[in-house]
Amino acid sequence: MLSRAFHVVIVGAGMAGVSAATRLRELGFAGDVTLVSQEDEAPYDRPPLSKQFLLDGDADAILLQPEALAVQAPADIELIRGNPVVALDARSRELKLRDGRELHWDRLVLATGARPRALPALARLPHAQTLRTLEDARAIRQTLMPGTRLLIVGGGPIGLELAAMGVQFDARVTLVEAADRLMTRSAPALIAEHLRRHHEDSGVDIRLGRSVVAVRDDGHAVFDDGACVAADLIVVGIGVQANDELAVQAGIASDDGIFVDGFGRTTTPDVFAIGDVTRQRNPITGRFERIETWSNAQGQARAVAAYLADPDSAAPYADTPWFWSDQGELRLQAAGAIAGDEQAVRGDPDSGRFSLIQWRDGRVVGVAAVNAARDFQMLKRLVAAGSRLRPEVLVDPKADLKSLVAAAAVSSTPA
Repeated sequence: MLSRAFHVVIVGAGMAGVSAATRLRELGFAGDVTLVSQEDEAPYDRPPLSKQFLLDGDADAILLQPEALAVQAPADIELIRGNPVVALDARSRELKLRDGRELHWDRLVLATGARPRALPALARLPHAQTLRTLEDARAIRQTLMPGTRLLIVGGGPIGLELAAMGVQFDARVTLVEAADRLMTRSAPALIAEHLRRHHEDSGVDIRLGRSVVAVRDDGHAVFDDGACVAADLIVVGIGVQANDELAVQAGIASDDGIFVDGFGRTTTPDVFAIGDVTRQRNPITGRFERIETWSNAQGQARAVAAYLADPDSAAPYADTPWFWSDQGELRLQAAGAIAGDEQAVRGDPDSGRFSLIQWRDGRVVGVAAVNAARDFQMLKRLVAAGSRLRPEVLVDPKADLKSLVAAAAVSSTPA
């Protein structure tokens, strides 16, 4: 691995930014590495914010490799906290920080992430908030207790994870979703219906096809059908938008996300982007999409670090997109496309452990699994291989998935 000495500045200290910085050091990169964080907090992992952190409040448990972020020695990583970048000049290769400091870079990596979409009807309410940062999670944890009337707006993974946590706190949980089903962007309809039944059986009041239009002075949220729900705490989780303003300002091609190739390269030389802020080609759908997952942030970061350390030996990032969501007793894992032209169930949904497999044009293109982690790991590999195994083969309870996956890997290997 080459150890070329130039200065890499990474803007953003979430999973993507920290993974890129630490991977550069693991690969023997000898140049300066600076990590710029908007938050005062030490870099932390976001997925636990809607789950374990609400239970124990242990911020130390979610730190991202703190040992790699010391600043004492030249070989380490300089971490600038609580001093966000306010301007980017690609020609002069300068960044301006909020306190007026200027940073010169030789290679720039934008890992600025995304921010929650706002709901205008709730924008100025003191008891309405989003869940994206550690500060957000701390505020929710202070309010969430037995008897709390919790209203969740949005039926995606964050909303459902928070609903499950609310039940564990013995809160009175209502979830409202504007679509006619849950998880419209991230899970097949059959899986979404299974999740709906599970959460309703757990005590969550789910209102589909409804939206919040106002909140009265007495704290009652008013839905578009005139119904009212009392709420001590309202959490809005209706998706995110890319923090791509720096890129737009610098003339880097963006559209609610910075366009990148498999090496994280943008349309501006020596400027890269990784994580939730990017718009990349999905290897399953072929479309340029934002892939807002923990695994994608880490995978892109490692690919960009490899390219910066030694472009001649680096490989482009093209992993199958996948994610997981822990919702109380349920673990949902999904990879690839959420819909195809054919689908089949492996296992028994009534048992609470099953997988739903998707095919398109005869190829396996997606899998979603509920409490079936072992099957998921095997089936995800079939998605990556573009396997043509037929439904009757994969749903057979006697099928040895490990052998099928091994055979599919051999058949998909170029001669």
